[in-house]
Amino acid sequence: MDEQLAKTGFFYRLRYLVTPFFRSERKRAAWLLTIVNIVLTLLVVAANYAIVVWNGRFYNAMQKYDVNQLWFLGFIFFAIVAVITVISTVQQYTIQKLQIEWRGWFTNYLLGRWMHNQVHYRMQIDATKVDNPDQRISDDVDFFAGQSVNLPISALQSVVTIASFGFMLWVLSEKLRMFGVYIPGMLVWFNLIYAVGGTYLLVRIGRPLFYLNNIQQRAVGDFRFELIRVRDNSETIATAHSGAAESTRLSTRFAPVVEIFYRRIRRTVLVNLFSFSYTGASGILPFLLVLPSYLAKRVLIGTVSQTFGAFNQTQSAFAFIINNFSTLGSGYLSITEWRAVIDRLYTLEVSLRHHEQEITAPEIVYRAGTTSALVIDGLTLALPDHRVLLNDLNLDVPPGERLLVSGPTGSGKSTLIRAIAGIWPFGAGTVQTPGGRVLFIPQRPYLPNGALIQSLMFPYDEPLDRALVGDTLTSVGLGRLTAKLETVEPWDRELSPGEQQRIAFARCVLLRPDVIILDEATSALDEDYEALMYRTLTMALPHATIISVGHRSTIVKYHTRRLRLLGDGGWRDEVIAPAPEAVG
Repeated sequence: MDEQLAKTGFFYRLRYLVTPFFRSERKRAAWLLTIVNIVLTLLVVAANYAIVVWNGRFYNAMQKYDVNQLWFLGFIFFAIVAVITVISTVQQYTIQKLQIEWRGWFTNYLLGRWMHNQVHYRMQIDATKVDNPDQRISDDVDFFAGQSVNLPISALQSVVTIASFGFMLWVLSEKLRMFGVYIPGMLVWFNLIYAVGGTYLLVRIGRPLFYLNNIQQRAVGDFRFELIRVRDNSETIATAHSGAAESTRLSTRFAPVVEIFYRRIRRTVLVNLFSFSYTGASGILPFLLVLPSYLAKRVLIGTVSQTFGAFNQTQSAFAFIINNFSTLGSGYLSITEWRAVIDRLYTLEVSLRHHEQEITAPEIVYRAGTTSALVIDGLTLALPDHRVLLNDLNLDVPPGERLLVSGPTGSGKSTLIRAIAGIWPFGAGTVQTPGGRVLFIPQRPYLPNGALIQSLMFPYDEPLDRALVGDTLTSVGLGRLTAKLETVEPWDRELSPGEQQRIAFARCVLLRPDVIILDEATSALDEDYEALMYRTLTMALPHATIISVGHRSTIVKYHTRRLRLLGDGGWRDEVIAPAPEAVG
């Protein structure tokens, strides 16, 4: 991964990000829209060329008082404007069409890879994790798709403009003299020297913006993540009356955003001072170059106007980098922000590929079982910093077994559950994960936004018998919710932690999994409700394999076996005789 990240060439990274879209299943639409935009860009330049030529002829006709020519040129003008209007409208549509096609495909492409095989989880626990992947997939992809269409089209238009209007300026230069001296292509050379010199100085002045835009994106993403965490934990913060402390902490998180923004402002002031001065001077330069020849009556006013138009067209094209260097205070497209976004998306892409490769060659070998049995052979579990939690575990849990995993805090209980679920990457050994339908219930169950019935169906999308749903909710003490199955609420806020855990047990009963993995799933319940949950579960699913993690001694009687993790990497496998009242 580090070797891939070291490839920092801008065009290498740009090609790396652009190529997949143009080789995807949407490649025909991508190439067609790209070709159409290229053709329309050439037509726009041709129309601009026609306007400048028309301008020269119109002013010459005015100077000669040629009424017929003026009327004819008036009709030509309206025809050119009509053509420009149609071309520009179609071009804007096709540009936006290509942008949304690209953004839609690229977003789904990254989302699919991020969510596939728990890559999102592996990235989160990786010591070298990429910051704010959600922001990169939402905001950065949007900006990338937009600028990757706009900037190349603008660059193409600039190149074609330089070529076409450069030829016009070269022809016009034949009529001009500078201090009585004829300089072939005088207007072209002055234009070129002015533009290249200005571009070089601007890049020198504005180079730090490439770096500042990148770190600003990171700072903004970190601050937004902290705001989301406060929103998700608002009740805890409110009951602790820690709003002032959280406000101070958030202000501290926001401080880097302000500091970096001020650094950008200071640097952009220098960029804008030069850019505005450069643009202002370019407005008078063509007049200064053509004025001596006009005063010497070598050219007409139309030639002055045409020279001015052609000079400005080529000057704007030459000044492409200047006009697009930074958006802050300018209103132009931003090359610096585009570069920063390309770096961020490239880093995300490399990280995704790195974790996808790790999944195909994991340190822990996961094999999918055909039954609900769990077989672990020589399993060693470690943390990302290589500290060993559990050493050389061998375990065989047949179908229908009820296994309790216990041990001191930090001994690796939850990590073992993640390994059983087939998602923990750090360690060695072999895990044959249970087959059939497996349902994992964490300490804080996930309740998706939407109707309550959707939370009961998660993670499956299958119709449930409403009468059975009502009976099941009643059996876990939530009968009052039967009338709210279709109600859309943020249920993770409407229900207490204990009620959320009971929803999770109701989910188990309704979905009837072959294997149930409970990680501190009754931590928010009192002993009576805890007993009710386990009795309901064992009675409804007497043949299901149950693997529980818990500290309370009250749940021991609902299991037939106990795996004690000793905290020093050791473990002990014990048989339990379940209490009569705990047997389903």
